[in-house]
Amino acid sequence: MGKEIEKLENIGFSNYEAKVFLALYKGTIMSATDIAKEAKIPRPSVYQILRNFAVKGYCNEVTTPKKQFFEIIDSKVIQDKLEIEFRTDFNHKLTSLKDCFNEIRPHFRTRQPDEYNSDVELIKGYNLHREQKFLELVKKSTKGILVMNRFMGNVSGKLDKESKNLHKRGGYIRSIYESSTNFKLKIDDKWQDVSKEDLIRMCEDFVKHGEEIRFLSEIPQILAVFDERIVYISLTDEKIPARDSSDVVIKNKRFASFVTGLFNIYWDKADTLGALKKELN
Repeated sequence: MGKEIEKLENIGFSNYEAKVFLALYKGTIMSATDIAKEAKIPRPSVYQILRNFAVKGYCNEVTTPKKQFFEIIDSKVIQDKLEIEFRTDFNHKLTSLKDCFNEIRPHFRTRQPDEYNSDVELIKGYNLHREQKFLELVKKSTKGILVMNRFMGNVSGKLDKESKNLHKRGGYIRSIYESSTNFKLKIDDKWQDVSKEDLIRMCEDFVKHGEEIRFLSEIPQILAVFDERIVYISLTDEKIPARDSSDVVIKNKRFASFVTGLFNIYWDKADTLGALKKELN
């Protein structure tokens, strides 16, 4: 019975409520005195709990000239009632959460002292925050993004939602990719090693959505420039484990202009998609 009480407590019953519920659940038609005796709790506490159960529809009250009895309703009906109650409560909390943060979001960091403002942000280790930070910068971009990158690990092969949204806003994405095939692509619902043909087909799909693409046999540095004012640099090194690597975000227009100039030098000497396709012929 101890485990049953604990499980009922885990879904929101108090200790006394769990004991009264189990006494009712295992019995048939019972008086409050019978339930108190079975549950081993004071009778005055039982009355209030039974009233609450009756209001919630967990049990029926049966009144006779001499006594009042209580009878548990169908088990499946109670489960359905609780599920509806949980979902309603969850949806209410979720709505309140969204309303709350919509209200307070304009106040985020509005009182940060100038001495704590930083134009450099360091992100240590390989974790979800790095991906979220990058996507956040994509989401906030309005003019365009320059990207120098190599495909690694498992690659979706689809242009992500935020990149598509940038194109819809009239922004551009200009990317220099490494022409290596040291990654896996999902083909026929399976992660598979890729060929040059697979790489070309994937990039052709990117181009269809508005991305400009060129290729280098080796990328000197993974980086991105957002709206000509923010630079994101991923300090990768094959000898350093991913968990020990770092990313740097530099919010400096002059530095972004400098990196853009370097990017354009590599862009001018990089191969076009057409040139890469000719290599296969």
